[in-house]
Amino acid sequence: MSIPYYIFGIIYLVGLLVLGFFLLLNIYHIVRYGFFRLNGQLVTYLVLGVMLVILIATASLLMSVDWFTEFTIF
Repeated sequence: MSIPYYIFGIIYLVGLLVLGFFLLLNIYHIVRYGFFRLNGQLVTYLVLGVMLVILIATASLLMSVDWFTEFTIF
């Protein structure tokens, strides 16, 4: 049994969408209730920076993958 790599890409994209949704909810709450404090600003910028680094690293690593190659399970 074999499946193509793009199935893993779709699963990863769904996970990123869920993570992005929760990230936006958290940023909304930080901005609404604590952004004008130094701690709230630091956490907001830290979370956005880490998320940006992860997305850039993922994009650069996945650029060379042939998505239609099949992965053999059994």
